[in-house]
Amino acid sequence: MHFSNSINHLLITLLVLIKLNQYQSVKIPFFDTIKCKFYECCQEPYLLRNYTKLENLLNEKLYGQPLVKSTLLTSIKGHLELKNPSKALVLSFHGSAGVGKTFVSQILAESLYLKGTKSNFFKFFIATKDFDLNQKIDLYKERLKKEIEETVKKCEYSLFVFDETDKIPIGLLDTIKAYIDFNQELEGIDFRKSIFVFLSNIASKKIADLTLEMDSRNLPRQKFELKSFQQSIIKDAYFNKGAEDKGMFHASIIDSWLVDYFVPFLPLERNHVKKCISNELKKYDFNDKNYFKTKSERDIDEIADELTYEPNGLAKFSSSGCKRVSNLVRNLIIQKRYLVNDEL
Repeated sequence: MHFSNSINHLLITLLVLIKLNQYQSVKIPFFDTIKCKFYECCQEPYLLRNYTKLENLLNEKLYGQPLVKSTLLTSIKGHLELKNPSKALVLSFHGSAGVGKTFVSQILAESLYLKGTKSNFFKFFIATKDFDLNQKIDLYKERLKKEIEETVKKCEYSLFVFDETDKIPIGLLDTIKAYIDFNQELEGIDFRKSIFVFLSNIASKKIADLTLEMDSRNLPRQKFELKSFQQSIIKDAYFNKGAEDKGMFHASIIDSWLVDYFVPFLPLERNHVKKCISNELKKYDFNDKNYFKTKSERDIDEIADELTYEPNGLAKFSSSGCKRVSNLVRNLIIQKRYLVNDEL
């Protein structure tokens, strides 16, 4: 009881100090040091910037995406380690469903922040959930502006991810332009050390066609050049926009050339999907300790067979990437009545 009361008194004291410190005339010595013992702060140990972890996670858990790995590692490290970036880093991830765009944005958060995706400095927006009604665009603009400014005010090394940017209402992304442009400060806030990531399916067919073309020349993925894919993506994003297209197609960030890297996520082949399945199976603690020696290969092939592959007549790429893998693995465990302990 005595220990519990001491903790309560300490927390109450801390809250009082926080309130006092909000006033310009009252500055508490060592206040930040005390506060950061209890709350996430924009400093170590909460800021990781662990590039080794980023590289290891990409190597271990991302399949068939050599261009993503090389582009992400150099762009993130260059932006955060070199002094005085001229603008916020803007990455645009392109590819079909299930190829790893959302997954990589989560890996990035896990590598930059101690709390990973639960960090107060990481914000993830989904167009069809957060900005689903065109008639509310003015409300969305104010809300987005407020959230970005408040987050960067807390930490200049913030990470913002926007999913389904091809579905965002036209005009909404224009709200972001000032924060990613070449501005030193806006209302006393410096946004130049922040990172903005946009995810979309824009140019996914162009990426698949180019991958097929390079495959036909027996060129391994490790030798693909980013420039060829970026040119195809840019052509779709900048020059092939239609009247019905939404979001990123008509955003001023595109017209002003503020995207630093267009990152292509290649379509996944059967061997890549099998690695996803294997990785998913390893999340379970099978009672049969010989499962991975005697049965897993058969089950992996069985699940891979359930997926649809394209294009017609060639069946080269998984239509859904690895997106269905998690549920297919769970279904297999139930159907075959495998005994498993809690998920690892």
